[in-house]
Amino acid sequence: MLLRHAKSDWKEPELPDIDRPISDKGKKSACKISHWLIQNNVLPDLVWVSPAKRAQQTLKRLNLPKEIPVETQELLYLANTDQLKDLLSKIPEKFGRVMLIGHNPGFEKLMRQLMATDDPNKPELFPTATLAHFILPNQWHDLSTGEAKLINFVRPKDITLASCKEIS
Repeated sequence: MLLRHAKSDWKEPELPDIDRPISDKGKKSACKISHWLIQNNVLPDLVWVSPAKRAQQTLKRLNLPKEIPVETQELLYLANTDQLKDLLSKIPEKFGRVMLIGHNPGFEKLMRQLMATDDPNKPELFPTATLAHFILPNQWHDLSTGEAKLINFVRPKDITLASCKEIS
């Protein structure tokens, strides 16, 4: 699973990019994705997250069960597709469902590479706080271009939710 971080806050434009927090809209969007993951029983076995503040805050608002291992991966911050594929190849085989929380343009480009070029469901864009959930036919160390099947592409705007509890 690829989860792009929630929408960032630009109230303080002088902040270094890595320190940019998520906005109020981003908090609500992450909450919606959290509810979707739980309602659809699509919880990861492992989470790798970018060190960027907005990615870390997105993870926190997912409110995942504490027993799911979480690792900050420095490489996820602004990684290109080759770096992302290399990182994916290092996932231990004992983990079947892994979530990466990171950034564009790397995630959008990786999504396009993993999917077949003629797939009619291939999304054009990868908005903030959007989850791309794939089935891969091979093991992590053997990722091939065009072989992943996108089974869910979940955008916050497509999720109806009455309210989200605030997680500080």
